[in-house]
Amino acid sequence: MTNHSKLKIIILLSILLGLAGYTHLWNVTGFPFIDVDEGHYLRKAISTLEGEGFQPQNRYLSPYFGQIFLAGIFKTIGFPNFIVNDSSQSPATIEGLFLVPRILVGSLAIVDLILIWKITERRYNKRVALISSILFAVMPYNLMTRTVLLESIQLPLMLTSILLLLYSNSASKHEKKVSIIVSGLFMGLAIFTKIPAFTIIPLGIFLIYTNTKRWKYLALWLIPSILVPSLWPMHAALSGDLDEWVKGIIYQTNREGRPLIDSLHDFLLTDPVFFILGIGGFVFSVLKRDIFLILWIAPLIAFFYLIGYVVPFHLIILIPSFCITGALLLDSISQKLVKRFQLRVIQYALISSIVLFALINTSMLISLELNSNYYKAVSFLVAQIPTRGDNAENKSDVKNHNNELTIISSPEYLWIPQSIFNKSFDTHSYYSSKGIKADRFIMMIDDRFLSILGDTSTSRSKIFNVAFNSTHSLKKFDENFIDVIDLKRYPFTSLRVNNNTKMIDIRSNY
Repeated sequence: MTNHSKLKIIILLSILLGLAGYTHLWNVTGFPFIDVDEGHYLRKAISTLEGEGFQPQNRYLSPYFGQIFLAGIFKTIGFPNFIVNDSSQSPATIEGLFLVPRILVGSLAIVDLILIWKITERRYNKRVALISSILFAVMPYNLMTRTVLLESIQLPLMLTSILLLLYSNSASKHEKKVSIIVSGLFMGLAIFTKIPAFTIIPLGIFLIYTNTKRWKYLALWLIPSILVPSLWPMHAALSGDLDEWVKGIIYQTNREGRPLIDSLHDFLLTDPVFFILGIGGFVFSVLKRDIFLILWIAPLIAFFYLIGYVVPFHLIILIPSFCITGALLLDSISQKLVKRFQLRVIQYALISSIVLFALINTSMLISLELNSNYYKAVSFLVAQIPTRGDNAENKSDVKNHNNELTIISSPEYLWIPQSIFNKSFDTHSYYSSKGIKADRFIMMIDDRFLSILGDTSTSRSKIFNVAFNSTHSLKKFDENFIDVIDLKRYPFTSLRVNNNTKMIDIRSNY
């Protein structure tokens, strides 16, 4: 490679990284909405950081590596101590508690872009690598990687595993062994982060066997790929919780009411251009008999179809492969147009128009401030609850009944007062169908909670409606930042998919 070619690649990569930095790190606390699962994962990460164990919620719903990874980073940088002080419970402080984790996962997305570039370059060519990387950087659906979800942590692990297998094709005998073993470790960590990554195993088997034709190398990859995630059930068994682990697995695999087709519809609603490119590119890959992409995508689609419960962010794991299939489709179309009209400018015009359209729409989304209600509501909630060890005699009436105080809400409201500000209270999840035994309680009523209250066919709804009718509003946060937007107009249609914190009403029965 000449110095001119190297310089050209460096410039292109620098532009791509700057573009990805803008789309994944700009206004991370304002967009997208705070997701309920962010509360789950951040609470577990903080509990791991503080040495409270891997299961603060006593639920074996996901493996451990995500919370171990977050806790390790938090420990290294001193989070959350440099954000929080004893006197600061302001909305700005609450926002800061999301700023750091979201910058972290946004930075992982930039790593994902580099990995997608290298994988596509290695498997196809530099032109397709450039297009796939651009699609990853600018398409609106990919903005879900800005949220603190296990999928956001899982992606670079999975992509690194695939890239190492591709590099092993041209490596020496010793380097081949090392690459395959390390690839297996990364695949094991990806599965140890979230189970659906196991669907990449057929792709790994294909890459290793077609490269080496030897079962020995396949074993070198499969052993760490299986052993690492096996630490999860092993830990449960050693802790005497194997039955609970089995119940957690059964719960996760038997949920219903959210089939794959619904999430694909939301995908189409959120980002129709990327959806068409991804699905169309996959069909194109099937017609071309591209086993690499077929084995990457088909097992995952089949798995999601069979489990019967898929929410939009579960499809994050599909984003890199859809970027590649979309890039192959665009490259093929543009090459045919160039050949037909003998104008190279047509290729640049086609790709540039799609990229510019996506970038404008992405910019419109990431400029929104969607979470101010949440930050204000949590700040207000923290002020209502006593700190552990406070002398009840010197506190207000609600604090004199500290042991009776229960917060009824989704997990996203609980981790900050409980794990960050050391507040003392009992919790009652709005997922629970158990009766409310607390004498005094606070209810965090948001859009999700209202949908539960409105479904009067369930026992959970009846329990919560009785509780709701005994409360009055302490403070309601209802800024009209959504009402001024036409949610039927693209790209704001995506806000209809995940509109969790439009209104928050903090209510109590005291």
